[in-house]
Amino acid sequence: MPVVFRFFFAASLLFVSSFAGCVLSAEPEAKRPVLRAVYGEFYPYGFTGSDGNAQGYNIDITRELADRAGYDVRFIPAENPQQFLEILERGEADLTSFLALTPQRLAAGLATSSLGAYVLSVYVRQDSDTVDIGALSGARIGVVVGSVSQTAAEMLPDVNMVEFQTSDGLLLPLLRGEVDAVVEVAETFEARLRSSFLEDKVRRLKPPLAITPYGIIVRRELPEVHARIEARVVMQATADLVEEAREEWFGQDRSIVEHPWFGNVVMIVGGIALTTLALGIYAFRLRRRSVMLAAEFGANQLLIDAFDQMRAAIAIFDVDMKAVHWNGGFAARFPEILATLRGRGTLEEVCIAFHRTGIIASDTNDRWIDALAARTARKLKEGDNDQRTVLTRDGHSFDLSMFPLGTRYYAAIWVDMTEVHSQQKLLADQSSELMRKNQQLEAFTAMAAHDLKAPLVQQKALMEFIAEDLIDAKLSLPPEAKTYFATLSDLSCRMSLLVSDLLEYAKAELDQGETICFMPNTRLEGIIQLAAPKSQMTIVVMPDIPAVKVDPTCFDMVMRNLITNAAKHHDKSAGTITVRGYLEGGNVIIEVEDDGPGIRPTDEAKVFEPFARLTNVEGTGLGLAFVKRTVTVWGGSISLRAASVRGTIFSVRVPAALDAIVPMAGAIAPTISYKLGDTLH
Repeated sequence: MPVVFRFFFAASLLFVSSFAGCVLSAEPEAKRPVLRAVYGEFYPYGFTGSDGNAQGYNIDITRELADRAGYDVRFIPAENPQQFLEILERGEADLTSFLALTPQRLAAGLATSSLGAYVLSVYVRQDSDTVDIGALSGARIGVVVGSVSQTAAEMLPDVNMVEFQTSDGLLLPLLRGEVDAVVEVAETFEARLRSSFLEDKVRRLKPPLAITPYGIIVRRELPEVHARIEARVVMQATADLVEEAREEWFGQDRSIVEHPWFGNVVMIVGGIALTTLALGIYAFRLRRRSVMLAAEFGANQLLIDAFDQMRAAIAIFDVDMKAVHWNGGFAARFPEILATLRGRGTLEEVCIAFHRTGIIASDTNDRWIDALAARTARKLKEGDNDQRTVLTRDGHSFDLSMFPLGTRYYAAIWVDMTEVHSQQKLLADQSSELMRKNQQLEAFTAMAAHDLKAPLVQQKALMEFIAEDLIDAKLSLPPEAKTYFATLSDLSCRMSLLVSDLLEYAKAELDQGETICFMPNTRLEGIIQLAAPKSQMTIVVMPDIPAVKVDPTCFDMVMRNLITNAAKHHDKSAGTITVRGYLEGGNVIIEVEDDGPGIRPTDEAKVFEPFARLTNVEGTGLGLAFVKRTVTVWGGSISLRAASVRGTIFSVRVPAALDAIVPMAGAIAPTISYKLGDTLH
């Protein structure tokens, strides 16, 4: 009995000492301020344990950060994130547990720096036919009301959202087929699937809808609390705290031991071996998912960087035309507008801000600006696009495009086109200057031709007067003087011809008249009769050359030059020149073939150059140069090749007539032969 008494006495003493120690140690703690933190059932981020206390990943981190800042925390449960903000705004809580840092939530309180990120993904049943996010049109999508998953789901076009109060309420309706898909945080939803052994029943669609950073939001009336907690968040030690909590809550499957058949599996295959294998597989899958997520994030970042590199400023507005997103290019280009965007300003308010902040160069009044913004918003709501060029006061010009993005969003894209517009203006100015100089050149050409030809005409007339006077006086010049006189007359004629050809060549691009449709055969007789250097040359015109659409006067000069050139450079007193034509695509190919000496291959590239003279035959060397220049103005071309037996073929490509010119019924044109200097036979 004494032994028992001594035992109970010692136990009582130990209990009293422990109790006194707890009281003494707790006394300083009781003096610390207590913060009220609201949390929700979002396993394993936050949930109510079997003992009635708040537990979870962000519960541990929130409690530890508050402790380091000198506060105790009392956790208050709520049904969903929307209630978090309502409780915070009513002053019934001092801060929240982790919340996605969306613009709406940033406006509800003082947010800390990011402590991590939610990866929002879409999940469907394994037997579903849906293979990607684009096939979800018209689907029923389960979301937690007021959560970041609901915000992400609004990005999906033409879907019907089914709201649930908690994350736990999503899984069973998905498996039963009451919803077609759910939107949830990948980390937590897949942990819930693993704990329920349902990984093979559900699969995730790729890529994720959004990656949203999360943090703690403190009531605006407590800036000191926010500053003290924020100071602990940005400390280096916070990264170790987050990593330790993540390993505890996400590093392994804690619920596997609670499975009803776990004991049987342990007894059959050995608990240690099975657990090691399961952890190895889980670690491998987790690593693979991390790599895939990093790759997807990198691809998204590349897309964002591409928009920034092309100097594009982008803003996205929701169905109510309130700003929900903007890229770095917008922030860099228009920092004056960021306050309006961060305040969830509407597209109409953003348009007004561009004018009233002085970004857009405009001398209009406020009434006009308000009307323009309202008209733009109304146009977009009606499904139309709005495109315009915007000039800023700093001298930049932007192409602004505003358009509906699906059925729930609107996009506005500003692309800096200053350099392009500057180059366009420079080209326009250069074109005007070139036109002015062409007009001056045309005037100079006409004046020069007149001034050059006038003395030649007078010289020729004087020579004729001298010849007449000599005849009247019955005088005869010495043979040598007659030779000089004949040479002078020949030089005058050649000089006059050169001036005429120069004028014709210089004005080849300027004197193009109206283009009309006509049949070449109807004009060739008149053309041939004017080209008569050798009377024994026979010209054969093939019938039914297709109709062309060009300036007929220039056409006559082109054909006359080609026929005259072929006849003039023929090496025999008699020969044959053949003219024929045929359709090729939308053009007519007219060929002029002679049976003369031909052109050496080494000289083919020179024949179309101005003043090119390959033989001793008299001429200015401008005929073929004029032909090429004129045909090029029509949009055609000219080429040459050797004939099959002897001679050269010149091929002229000219536009065909759009409307066929049909000859009279029964009138089929025969092949016609002309002999230069004679009439038609």
